[in-house]
Amino acid sequence: MIEFINQMPLAGLMLATSLGFMLGRLQFRQMSMGPAGGTLFAALAFGYCGVNLDLLYGEGPRHLTVGTLGFVLFIYSIGFEAGPRFFSSIRTRNGWKFITMAIVVNALAVVLCLGWGKLFQLDAATTAGMLSGALTSAPTYAAASQAGLDNTRLSVAFAIAYPIGLVGLVVILQTLPRFLHQNLAAETTGDVETHGLVKSPEISRAFEVTRPQVFDQKLRDLKLTTECGVVLTQIFRSGRLIIPEADTKLMENDHLIAVGRLRELQKLELLIGVEIELDELHERLPPLRKVTVMEPTVASKTLADLNLIQRFHCIVTGIERGTEVVEPAADVTLLRNDVVLVAGARQNVQRLADEMGVFEPDINETNIAIYTGGIFMGLLIGSFHLHPLGLDFSLGLAGGLLIAGLCLGWLGRIGRYSTHVPKPAQQLVRDLGILLFIGETGLEAGGNLMEGLSIAPWQTIVGAACVMTITVVGTLLVGLKILRLKSLDSWGSVCGGLTSSAALQALRSQAHSNEVTISYAAAYAVGSVAATMAGQLIAIWLT
Repeated sequence: MIEFINQMPLAGLMLATSLGFMLGRLQFRQMSMGPAGGTLFAALAFGYCGVNLDLLYGEGPRHLTVGTLGFVLFIYSIGFEAGPRFFSSIRTRNGWKFITMAIVVNALAVVLCLGWGKLFQLDAATTAGMLSGALTSAPTYAAASQAGLDNTRLSVAFAIAYPIGLVGLVVILQTLPRFLHQNLAAETTGDVETHGLVKSPEISRAFEVTRPQVFDQKLRDLKLTTECGVVLTQIFRSGRLIIPEADTKLMENDHLIAVGRLRELQKLELLIGVEIELDELHERLPPLRKVTVMEPTVASKTLADLNLIQRFHCIVTGIERGTEVVEPAADVTLLRNDVVLVAGARQNVQRLADEMGVFEPDINETNIAIYTGGIFMGLLIGSFHLHPLGLDFSLGLAGGLLIAGLCLGWLGRIGRYSTHVPKPAQQLVRDLGILLFIGETGLEAGGNLMEGLSIAPWQTIVGAACVMTITVVGTLLVGLKILRLKSLDSWGSVCGGLTSSAALQALRSQAHSNEVTISYAAAYAVGSVAATMAGQLIAIWLT
């Protein structure tokens, strides 16, 4: 079977990638290796059994491979996805703190790995692999592998350290908050004490109009905002959505959605009728339109400041920020290139889009000329060599691609041409790129697996555990004690700096809220870039 596979170019790589992806999706107690980890393990196993790519490349030197193309697409995608938030995150109230946390978590991990490697005299490839695995960071691994290190030792060290970093982070998330007496759920859904008074957060509730005294009454006359302190956002009447206006009349059996604080909503219930299930009404919303925030006058303002419901009679149901969706709470600050999900009459949504930015294109098309032109610019930037003080300095392949991707993703448009890439396409290019790269390096390393395992496996395992633990705890203390972030934001920015989606899911579970996504997304934008640079820096310093 192995001989048969080796007779077909690319067959071994595709098989390792396919099975590795499925392996990475398996979960045990909310933990999974992820596609990158699963592909690496599968590729190492196939390589050890004799699967190779000799028919594709021959036995001579390899200057350009499928893995190289995957690396280029992956690193460029990292910059492109981070670009919209990389420069604008700092404008939020705590944005600079989240960015600081992302930098601290990666810098601390690099310093600890350098110290551990020097203490136990580990070679550069093993140390870089230990760092990548401890952080469970595919960008760090990819960047380090392009620095001329021994790919066998790098891949094996990454594979050894990866499960330690993954399990260690989830265990820390599940135990440390309780040890520190942190109630993450209380920070988002519980009451907040203010000078001895209890002030509940704004929430949404649904009601049915059943009180005869409000039948056929105009909202202008009922003065619900003045009397109760709530804002009506939607009215459903006989299956039809109505955006409330001053002259809108309430009818018997109307279903309403109102936003306000708990006591205010209780007053509204006494006035108009009984509370009903909210989720059912949300399912009746009309098709959503997507608006991309581009205008500087809108970015950095909160939804409360913009007052979109009363000004445009439109409802914001969600905010797409990168790969995450942020709940549209009143105090959420919009950032440039956020995609706002809006429900309302078409003409009203159009007026809102004119003020905020542009409609997200409905077509699932990418301007390939601009996208690949950005890759060309990245390769060009990475090839430049400067000679300050007689030193030879270059950003290298990863650095050039990151800068080009960041700039193109942040711009949004070049003249009249959009740089828009549909999110499913972004994910496909990014994930396929890293899996092809890891699959190829894993197959090559698998052929020399025993040699790689003979080089300090226990030092690598213990080192990864120490690096992960000290990095997370140290950065968390920086957030809590120095930056004065609340616990939920500290944890969110730590996980964002580590670019760990598994950790984000664990945090959401503990907090019973999506609020942690705000700090995670801000830190992720910088963390993904910092993790890539960490792989380059540690390789440069150790070689």
